[in-house]
Amino acid sequence: MEKVTIIINEGPSSMRSWNGLRVAAGFVGVDMDVEVFLFDAAVYTAIKGQNPPEGLKELNLAKKLTELMELGIKVNACGTCVEAGGLKKEILVDGVTVCTLTDLCKTIKTSEKVLVF
Repeated sequence: MEKVTIIINEGPSSMRSWNGLRVAAGFVGVDMDVEVFLFDAAVYTAIKGQNPPEGLKELNLAKKLTELMELGIKVNACGTCVEAGGLKKEILVDGVTVCTLTDLCKTIKTSEKVLVF
């Protein structure tokens, strides 16, 4: 099975992040192995308890990440970015793995495609 790595850099209020996660789900639909990496402000997309305003409920990216993991997508958050943002593993959605840059490099090495949002 072909593998794709999707790197998300923007936070939970960004349509770019939302679209990147939608694309991740789409790749599952065409039988690809998908791994998502959250960098920079994107680590905030994994915080539990998001409550976007009415009309923008789709931007609850913590919920979207949970749905992706239920589809078998591995979701990783940059450990340095988590620490720099003052976050703790305990406030991240269950199933998100805090990882290193080396973990990302290993995944990219084994991927046929890499997309950055």
